[in-house]
Amino acid sequence: MRPHGGTALRLTDLLSIREACLRLAVDTQRELLLFSRDLDPDLYDQVPFLDAVRHLALARPQFPVRVLVFEPLAPVRAGHRLIGLSRRLPSRIAIRRVAEDFRTRMDAFLISDGTGYCLRRLADRHAALVEWRAPGAARRLRADFDAIWEHSNEDIELRRIDL
Repeated sequence: MRPHGGTALRLTDLLSIREACLRLAVDTQRELLLFSRDLDPDLYDQVPFLDAVRHLALARPQFPVRVLVFEPLAPVRAGHRLIGLSRRLPSRIAIRRVAEDFRTRMDAFLISDGTGYCLRRLADRHAALVEWRAPGAARRLRADFDAIWEHSNEDIELRRIDL
């Protein structure tokens, strides 16, 4: 599935998007950024993906994994394992609720080390563009992510640990 050079792949089904996101997470050496409406459980609440995130989080200090989610309550109630992992590794995985000013965005994306990305222009569709070596495009997505991150806050639902 991984093309050579800066060739973009257009993916049109859940399984290929899941595999691309997994490959990006596994390949990440420094930082993984995730922007999602509901943490897309079909993509990001999967054991291989969570294992890759755990490995990165334990290998790197100071928040190598940052996540922005529109509405954290649904994934919290569903027991999304990425949230559980962030609670066990709070200095390595940071999750924030997207600020109101940015809730009109329709996209979702994952960025690996500022060079690779998976972008779904419409977050609720199984259509994505994936590139493994596209620093320019990844940098533009990263700038959007950073701007949203700066205006977003941690949600109390994300911190609470159920006993």
